[in-house]
Amino acid sequence: MKVLLLHAFPFDERMWEGYEGVAPRLYGRGESIDGWAQQLAAEHDGPLAVVGASMGGYCAQRLLAHADVRALVLVGARAEPDPPERLPGRDETIALLWEEGVEALWGRQRPALFPEDADEGAVARAREIALEQSAEELATAVAAMRDRPDSTGLVRETEAKVLVARGEHDPFLSGDEAEALAASARNGRSHTFSGSGHLPSFERPEEFRLVVEEFLAGV
Repeated sequence: MKVLLLHAFPFDERMWEGYEGVAPRLYGRGESIDGWAQQLAAEHDGPLAVVGASMGGYCAQRLLAHADVRALVLVGARAEPDPPERLPGRDETIALLWEEGVEALWGRQRPALFPEDADEGAVARAREIALEQSAEELATAVAAMRDRPDSTGLVRETEAKVLVARGEHDPFLSGDEAEALAASARNGRSHTFSGSGHLPSFERPEEFRLVVEEFLAGV
């Protein structure tokens, strides 16, 4: 079974260096996250285990509609679309990218992505990857996240094993939300990475690897 590793925003496939699996680039695939998922399904035949972090988690959920997904790991990703109060923030991010560039975006996002005491090496690597992205591609990705469809039904109806993971200090997905999403799946469970922020695969790579390997065992 092939393992797909779908990256978070504003990073790229290099955030999965050191992990086993295929890590495709999500940028440059158009303006629709569902369209991204359709492309990935066409590129990767057979049963899949999909690990998606944040933006990658949104795409991973859409793959449930287009591919033979046997296991799904969602990291810091909810299934609902953006609520109305979130939309102005998305538009502000797009404007920031066009007007001030990727470095300004990183300055705004870094406190939300990593806690103050996060490993400096992990943060430096994340910054390096983020700053090498195109402002145009990132702006398109923000619009795709803003306009993404509701995936709650896909998660609820799938026969795949589902793991909803989050960092303890993730400001975007609460523990209650993660547990509720896991409970909505037919075969779901949740996991919290103690001390981590939004991206435990960056901050807790060994623990993250062990948790995912244990979850995928026997699929």
